[in-house]
Parts: sequence; structure tokens; C-alpha cells
Amino acid sequence: LAKLGAKLTTLSKEQADYISVPTEGPFKPDHYRY
Repeated sequence: LAKLGAKLTTLSKEQADYISVPTEGPFKPDHYRY
């Protein structure tokens, strides 16, 4: 990712609350399928 200039960060409490997921995951509901 460094070659692309991307930087990964952890999900903040505010972000997790906004999208209704726990900060430690899982980030997709059980009914989500690929």
C-alpha cells in the first residue's frame, strides 16, 4: 500500500457508531453473502 500512498487506520468509536458496527468487527452482518 505504501507504493500507492495509502495509509490504513483503525476504525474509531465515532466511525463505528455512525455505521452501526463494533470497532473490533465483524463489519458485515451475518446475512451478507458474496
